[in-house]
Amino acid sequence: MQTCTVSRALRRRFALCLSIVCLGAAGQAFAQHANLTAHARAGVAELGKQWNGEINAATLALYTEVHRQVDSSGIQRIADLSYGPHELQKIDLFLPEQRFNEPARVLIYFHGGGLVRGDKVSPGTDGLIYSNIAKFMARSGGIGINANYRLVPEAQWPSGAEDLRMLLRWVKENILDYGGDPNSVIVMGNSAGSTHVATYLFHEASQLEDGPGVAGAILSSGAFLAGDGDAARAYFGERAAERETRAPLGLVDAYQGEPVPILLWSAEYDPASIETGVAELYAKLCRKYRDCPMFTQFQGFNHVSHVMSIDSDDSEVANAMIRFFHSIVDSN
Repeated sequence: MQTCTVSRALRRRFALCLSIVCLGAAGQAFAQHANLTAHARAGVAELGKQWNGEINAATLALYTEVHRQVDSSGIQRIADLSYGPHELQKIDLFLPEQRFNEPARVLIYFHGGGLVRGDKVSPGTDGLIYSNIAKFMARSGGIGINANYRLVPEAQWPSGAEDLRMLLRWVKENILDYGGDPNSVIVMGNSAGSTHVATYLFHEASQLEDGPGVAGAILSSGAFLAGDGDAARAYFGERAAERETRAPLGLVDAYQGEPVPILLWSAEYDPASIETGVAELYAKLCRKYRDCPMFTQFQGFNHVSHVMSIDSDDSEVANAMIRFFHSIVDSN
C-alpha cells in the first residue's frame, strides 16, 4: 500500500488525499475531520426546514465538534479591541503570525441573533464559533474582524448600520498598523447581522462621509423584511409603514449612492421569511442596476450552518467567498 506525506500548508487547506491512501497521523486526522463534516451535514438535514433556539443549539453543537479538529496554529488573535464607547462595540482581530509583504484584504463579520442576542464568540463553543470566519480570512492571507454591536432594546434603527460605520472608521484609521489595507475591506453579516450590513449599504445617512468605503459585501441569509415581531417593533418602530421603509428592502429603491459589489446567498433550510426577503432583494437589485449581484442558494445548509462551515474541509461556502474576492479584484 502506498503512503504519502502531507505538508503543513496542505493541512491548513484541508486537502484530502483522494487518489492515494494516506497513512499515519495526518491521514487519520483528515479522515476524522471529513467524517465530522459529513456528520454535521447529515445532522442539519435531519433537523430540516425549521428554525428556533433548539435548532440553533443543535447546529452549534455539530459544528463546534467540526472546528475542534481544525488546526489554528499560525493565526494570531487580538481580542476585545474597542471601536466605540459602548461595551458591545468590540472586535476580535485575526491575522497570520507571519506578517504581510503588502497591505492585506480585510473581512468584517457581523453575527446574527434576531437583533436581541448573539455574540462574536458563541457561548459554549470554546471560542470556535464564529471565530471560524475571521480565522478563514487570516488563513487566506488577510485580516479577519469578528464584531459585536449594540442590541435591542437599547439599540434602535439605524444603530446597527451606525455601529458598522464606526467600525469602518476605526479600520480606516488603524488597520494599517496590523498590515491591513483600509481600501480593501469587505463587510459580511448573517441573519440580523446581514440586516445591519444591508442597511449600511442602502442608507446614505448611515455611511461614511464619502460613501460606503467598502470593496464589497456578503449578505448571508439576511432578514431583509422588517416583520412585526417584538424585536422588529422595538428596533424599526411601532408603525408598520415605518418598519417597511426602514427595513433593507424599503431602502433599496430610494438609494442614490454608490453601488457596492454584493454576494447574496440563502440556505436550503432557511425559514420561508428569509427566503422571501433574499429573493425580493435580489430582484430589486437586478432591476435597479445593470448587473445582478452574485447569488446562490446553498443546498444542505440551514440558517447558520453555512457560515459555521467556513474554515472547515467542507469548503463549498468558503469557495464561493473566494470567487467573490477574485471577482472584485478582476473588476478593478
